[in-house]
Amino acid sequence: MTIDSARPRRGRLDQEVVLVAAETLIDRDGYDALTMTSLAAELDARVSSLYNHVASLEDLRSLIQIRAMKMLGGHVRTAAMGHAGADGLRALSHQLRAFAQQHPQRYAALTRPPLDREGFYTAALDAIEALSVMVRSAGLPEDRLIPTALAIFSALHGFVSLEVAGYFGDLQGVDEAVDLDEVFELVIRGAVTATVLEATAR
Repeated sequence: MTIDSARPRRGRLDQEVVLVAAETLIDRDGYDALTMTSLAAELDARVSSLYNHVASLEDLRSLIQIRAMKMLGGHVRTAAMGHAGADGLRALSHQLRAFAQQHPQRYAALTRPPLDREGFYTAALDAIEALSVMVRSAGLPEDRLIPTALAIFSALHGFVSLEVAGYFGDLQGVDEAVDLDEVFELVIRGAVTATVLEATAR
């Protein structure tokens, strides 16, 4: 028996196998490390074989963005169940942070400009609807839902993206008074307060 014949053979490739391998590579090495060559090496396959399942690197990256958005949407929708108003916004905020902490590279991927805008925004419907319900239940009129939801997400994303990028570094070690959980609560409080003030001012 030769060494090559003793190697375990991978199962037959299909799009799901290719995408899962791409996500594994991204989780380990980062979104920018994803190339057709690196993915072929991950799968122990020829680069040419990958084009039977994805049209191009851009197509592959867009599918990764869409899958990450669907995953986040599912988590957010579950977190929203049984909540409303300020309580609901707080639950969604913590779920967004948890997702980014657990899947920092996929979060980075889904917050890049979408490569397939239609597919991406379709995938985002669960997250958009969950956030809209919470904002609506806080008393905002329909014409203020989208601007307010975008403002809330922007505030949360600012903290979350800095955290997962390692921006805060050893800040807690330098100043023991700094508690990032407390900082995040302040960010949430600011977003929720602004939403309630917007509702009561109209």
